[in-house]
Amino acid sequence: MARPQLFLLALVGSSAAADLSTLPALLKTISADVFPGLKAISEDFHAHPETSLQEFHAHDTIVDYYTNQNPGLWDVTPHAYGEPTAFALDFVHKPAGFSGSDDDIPVVGFMGEYDALIGIGHACGHNHIILNGLAAANEARQVLIDLDLPGRIRFMGTPDEENTGAKGRLRDAGAFDGVDVWMMSHPTSTNAVQPMSGRVDAEAHFIGATHADAVRTAYEALVLITDLADKLPGTASTAAPVEDVGMFAINVVAQKILFGVAGLSLQDVNSTVSGLLDSTYINVNYTIEETDEVKDGVALTVLGPGGHTSETTKSPLRLCIETFRTLTSSGNDGVSFFLPGNTTVTELDITTSVRSRYTIDLNPVLQVVEDAIKSKASQITTDRPYPALEVITVLGERFINLMHDADHGSQANWNFSTIAPAATDAGFVQDAQIDPNTKELLSVGKIVFHPNYGICEDRPGAPCGFNHEPEFAQTAGTEFSYQQSEIIARALAQVGIELLTDSSFMREATKLLRK
Repeated sequence: MARPQLFLLALVGSSAAADLSTLPALLKTISADVFPGLKAISEDFHAHPETSLQEFHAHDTIVDYYTNQNPGLWDVTPHAYGEPTAFALDFVHKPAGFSGSDDDIPVVGFMGEYDALIGIGHACGHNHIILNGLAAANEARQVLIDLDLPGRIRFMGTPDEENTGAKGRLRDAGAFDGVDVWMMSHPTSTNAVQPMSGRVDAEAHFIGATHADAVRTAYEALVLITDLADKLPGTASTAAPVEDVGMFAINVVAQKILFGVAGLSLQDVNSTVSGLLDSTYINVNYTIEETDEVKDGVALTVLGPGGHTSETTKSPLRLCIETFRTLTSSGNDGVSFFLPGNTTVTELDITTSVRSRYTIDLNPVLQVVEDAIKSKASQITTDRPYPALEVITVLGERFINLMHDADHGSQANWNFSTIAPAATDAGFVQDAQIDPNTKELLSVGKIVFHPNYGICEDRPGAPCGFNHEPEFAQTAGTEFSYQQSEIIARALAQVGIELLTDSSFMREATKLLRK
């Protein structure tokens, strides 16, 4: 739906009309000034990735940027709310003649993430989340000054999205109090306003009398987990073993799996694997060789896309699971299994990423997974569940209309989607409640708007992985990706300004807010 560009502002002690018809052009001018410096910071973060809770360089860089290099723009709070690598930026503008208190001034919030992934850097593109969030907040800030509009803006720098969900701890500490609407945007391979799934990671620990016993037990559990497909409760529920056994690195889906077979010839193992590797294994391949690590050993190295794509497609790990299944069900006496390069360990871990479209279904799905493997595992532990994130339709409609217009690149491929492609700890901030029967969104603790935007350039040879694939780290460093973030930031800033200046739009956007 189109929105008018003339908004009436009810100021305490006076009234004024704000003509926002030139807002898109003004935001372009402001962006030309503020975006280059922030882009340089984002490029620095991309070149120097820091994993969850280790984002000290990122924190210190941004705090220094607004404390020493550009003082006075924001009230800066480093190490905010008990999180060593979180920070807050606050700004308020009172127009001439304004006689009310700060509480009379409307407020919007922006969020930004900046943690990377173990071993593969910014393969989830968080260097762009901090970029588009800071750019949007700074652009909205300057609009308030240039047009002399009342408004408050808060920016929260939120670390540790990937591992333990710092937004949950920040919410519990009060970081999002006093601001009803929060916005951010996540880079990926396609454009969409869409929900995000609920997630909980379950780590199962396996112990064997020998290395071969431990590997066999772990792979028996992997077979059981694999066979749960299409049998899980809830909507769009999945249980994907996402890490290589014995190489626990949370939330990074393995692109390379090493798997060994002892007691069969190379020809027999190769025949089994090649017979399994059909066209349903997209971009998966393997090499095979004899090894003297164990007696009569044959070592497989299986490669594939990895990333979130391997949670819903046949991955390198899946090929190893099916190889194990086939060889153990074929009556091959004397066959054992090992992990090449890791043949002495007798304790192994498997992490299963349990996901479901709605938060209320997470525990039932998790229970099914635990029941399936509890006889194999010595211990099963879980992390803090990430709540699902629901779509705020009115903000999605406005944002999509902006992305369709010429000022934002006439991107006709922006639309709503019902697919929940991944999870986010922004669900902690939203804290959505849904009807357990109809799944209708009933209320939220905070309004959170979280569009996902594509940063893959449509040209031959351009890198275009999906999130958590190593190739996506390349995608997140391209000039095209930064161009897309600049556009996204301007659109978020415009939505923010419209919320601050149009009370009816704000009321509509916040109608599901729990009071």
